Amino acid sequence: MDEENLLDSHPDLMDPEWRKHAQTDAWLGSKKDRKQFRKQQRRAARGPRGRWWVFALFVAILAVTTAAIVLAGRRPAPETAVGPVTTAPTSVNPTSVARVAHVDLKHAYARTPADVWKKGIDGVASPAPAAAGSFTAAQVGDAYAKVKQVIAAGRLDPAVLDRHDTAAFLALFAKDVQADIGKTLAAKPDFSGYVTELADGYHLLDQGPRTLGSMTASPGQKPGELVVDVKYVVAYAFDSPHPDSLTGPWEIVSFVRSDERYVVRQGKGFAAGSRGLWPDNGGGTFYESIGCEALKQGYLAPGYANPDDAGLPGEEKEVPGAYDPNLPLPDVHGCPES
Repeated sequence: MDEENLLDSHPDLMDPEWRKHAQTDAWLGSKKDRKQFRKQQRRAARGPRGRWWVFALFVAILAVTTAAIVLAGRRPAPETAVGPVTTAPTSVNPTSVARVAHVDLKHAYARTPADVWKKGIDGVASPAPAAAGSFTAAQVGDAYAKVKQVIAAGRLDPAVLDRHDTAAFLALFAKDVQADIGKTLAAKPDFSGYVTELADGYHLLDQGPRTLGSMTASPGQKPGELVVDVKYVVAYAFDSPHPDSLTGPWEIVSFVRSDERYVVRQGKGFAAGSRGLWPDNGGGTFYESIGCEALKQGYLAPGYANPDDAGLPGEEKEVPGAYDPNLPLPDVHGCPES
């Protein structure tokens, strides 16, 4: 009998109850094996994804690190390593007038302090108006505007400069003082210092005068008075019939430096004719780079009107107080005493 027949004829295998349990155990065993097999399959399926996630994270870290290295390489060196970066000024405000330099009538103010000043009265600045004494801020602002108007009329208006007509200038003052100012202006030479009149035969370039200055206000000595102090410089650029013969801008650009004081009177404490603007004592005027003979007659002429005064090569006229209203008026005159 072969072994297969022997197993089939074994008493345990012939028992139906034993066969039933054996089949159950075999089925359960195979189910457990299948479950274990499927678990291994799922674990194997998740394995590549886990490894891909780790790989992706590694690539991302590598990319960030590389970018940081590249940016660090492009970053400029610290400022202290190469020194601070400075920008050269685009223009320089000179404090003197060149004695020997090329003169271009189209740019007459070059090589002079007035090269950067404002045209007309705009160079005379006034602070934000504030109340002073019995004057409101608005009234102080009106006083500033009135003083500017007087300076423009006396120093910049062609009616006064060229035609010596001071009627519009006088009309800006209180009625009771107009006649006295008119007499002073009519006297020649006039050293009142409130107007500029050009000498006959001399004319300004179309570039016009330029100004630099400031003003302040304070209560006056009497109720209803406001004092306005103004310090300013006016530059005049003269035409020349022989520009090629000029040695430098000092011959065509003249300066009038003036410290002036005005008083505004208002209110019932003053007669109607006394209310308004009055010139006050004090202050002074200085002239630089001008025709001295014309000044003796009370008129303004350019420096080239002076004979034999070319100066030394390279020498420059430096009188800071003549060009800077923040400095005291020079204690010497722009022309020698005669």
